[in-house]
Amino acid sequence: MDHRRQYRQARACPQQRPQPLTWLSPRAMLHRKYVTTEEIEMTLPDLAQVEAQLRRLADALAAFQRASPGLEAEETPGLVATAAPPGLRGLVSQVLRSLEARIGDGEGVQVLVAGVRRGPGGHTTAWYEAFAEEDALKILGNPGLVRSLELVANGERLRLLFALVSGASGSAEAMARSGLSQGQFYHHLRALEAAGMVRKVGRDQHEPTVHGTSTLFTILAVVDYIAGRTPFPEEEAG
Repeated sequence: MDHRRQYRQARACPQQRPQPLTWLSPRAMLHRKYVTTEEIEMTLPDLAQVEAQLRRLADALAAFQRASPGLEAEETPGLVATAAPPGLRGLVSQVLRSLEARIGDGEGVQVLVAGVRRGPGGHTTAWYEAFAEEDALKILGNPGLVRSLELVANGERLRLLFALVSGASGSAEAMARSGLSQGQFYHHLRALEAAGMVRKVGRDQHEPTVHGTSTLFTILAVVDYIAGRTPFPEEEAG
């Protein structure tokens, strides 16, 4: 059909022409005694359309990144760093780019776990652990993997270790801070000593080792990371 003919038909039947969308500002609504439902609906965006547009934008961005792998590799650490607290963005960006450089041009995984704790009297404990993809195969094939996980997958044991790291002096104070009974206290204390996370420094006196301190806060950081992305399942009421 000729476009001019369509235009003449539209002029002959104005009711068939689409009406322009009228947006009402909140101030304009306040000066009205009433507002119709149709007017309210006209002021709200169509969420389905917005969602569809966002999905198309995300698909286009993904296609662009696939077509430009070099750009994606260059920008990803910077994008992740922007999610860090302002005081850590520069550090996070530098660490991620350094880990990326260790991978090189091939495929792989590089992980760095590091921490610093300043305790009573200004005593500072620092630790780090570098982890690569080839290390994963060794750990997963280690027969002691389950025993290592069982050692730290115990809330009572971690509370006791935290009490000692926090400066609890003597068994009585450590028991009080961790909320453990005497039997529970000595059971978990023996396990921590055997693992090299706690050592005896005097009669009824124990302190955490660097290994114990670093293990405690690394485990807590991992649990916090998991919890922030995968909510804990709710326990069914007895």
